[in-house]
Amino acid sequence: MLQIMIVDSSEIEVKVMTKALEKEYSILTMTNPKQAFGRLTKSTVLPDIVLIDIDSGVGNLELINSIRVNAKTKHISIIALSSDKNGNTELESYRFGAAEFVTKPINTTVLKKRIEIQAELVESKRQLSTSVGQLQQNVNFHAQNSLRLEYFLIGLITELLSKKDGFTGRHCVNTSRYMGILLKDILLSGVNYGIKMEDYEIIVLASQLFDMGKMGVPDSVLQKEGKYTDEEFAAMKSHPVYAADAIQKYSYLLPNNDFMIYIYQMARYHHERWDGNGYPDRLSGNNIPILARILAVAEVYDALINKRSYRQAINHEQAYNIIVQGAGTQFDPQVVSSFQRTHLAFYEMTRQIQMQMMQQAQQMNQAPSLMSQSQQMTRQWGN
Repeated sequence: MLQIMIVDSSEIEVKVMTKALEKEYSILTMTNPKQAFGRLTKSTVLPDIVLIDIDSGVGNLELINSIRVNAKTKHISIIALSSDKNGNTELESYRFGAAEFVTKPINTTVLKKRIEIQAELVESKRQLSTSVGQLQQNVNFHAQNSLRLEYFLIGLITELLSKKDGFTGRHCVNTSRYMGILLKDILLSGVNYGIKMEDYEIIVLASQLFDMGKMGVPDSVLQKEGKYTDEEFAAMKSHPVYAADAIQKYSYLLPNNDFMIYIYQMARYHHERWDGNGYPDRLSGNNIPILARILAVAEVYDALINKRSYRQAINHEQAYNIIVQGAGTQFDPQVVSSFQRTHLAFYEMTRQIQMQMMQQAQQMNQAPSLMSQSQQMTRQWGN
C-alpha cells in the first residue's frame, strides 16, 4: 500500500482528504512544514506522495523545494493544494517542484484521480528501478563470468606451456605479477604513455600470454639442457612471431579489441631492445610499444631469479644491478627508473609467489576429481 503524507493546517480539509483516501492508501498527516521536512529526512520509510497546502505562505513552497533538492527525498511525488485559482500560483508551485496542482475546496474525485496518476508513475519508477538493478546484476554477472573465462583459458595455455617446459608456464604467470607492479607505478607517475588506467587489470591479465609462442618451438629446443646452438637459438627466437601470427589470424573475431592489441604488442615485442639489437623486428627506443618495454624488465627479472637448465638463479640484489646497468641499452631508462622505485615490491612479490605455489600444491591435492564428476554426470544423463 502506497503511503501519502498530507501537510495542511486545516483540520477540516485534512479530515476530508483522509476519509477519501484512507481505504486505498496509508495516510500520515502533518500541520507544520518544518516538522514535516524534519520527519522526512529522519524517517527510514518515506511516503510515496506528499500533498502540500501552499495557502499558508512561502514556507510551504519552500517545503516543496526542500523535498525536491534533498538527495533522500527528491524521488517523492508532490501535489500542491491551493484555493488560489490564479494561474500564476499554479505555475509557481511547478517552479518549486510540484508534479500536480489541485484547487480548493477539494474535489475528492479530482484529488483521487491526480493521486492515481502519480501512484502509477511511482509504481512505474519502482519497476524500472528494479529492472535496472536486475539488469546491472546480470551485466556484472556476465562480466565476471567473462573475466573468469579469460582467466580459465589463460590458465589452460600456461598449463600446457608448463607441460612443454616446466619453467615457461610459471614464468608467464610470475612475470605478469611483476608487470603489474611496474605498470601501476608508471600509471601513477604522471607521465602520459597513452595507457588507460581502467585497462590496468586487463593488461596484467593479457601479459600472461606473452610467451605462448613457445608452444610452436620444437620440444627438443625448448626442453634442451645447456646452451643452444646457433640453429636452436634461431628456432627459439621465432616464438614471438608464432604468437603474433596466431593472434593476427583470429583477430577478426574481436575487431578493435584492446585485449587483443595488448596481447599482440607484448607477445611480439617483448624481446626488442632499447638500442635496436633485439628481435624479431629490431625496433628501438620509443618505437617499441610501451607495454613491451615494461614487460621486458619484468620478464628479465623473473628469468634471472629462477634457475634455468644452463645457469643457476641469482638473488634480488644481483638481478637489480643487471637491470639497472641495462638502462639505455637493453631497457627503456624510464621503465628502469620505475623498477628502481618499486624493486622492494618485486622482492616482496617473489616471497608471495613462493608461498602461493605451496598453497596451490595443497589445493590441487584436495580438489575434487573432474574425472569422477564427469563420470557421475554421464551416469545421471544415462539414467
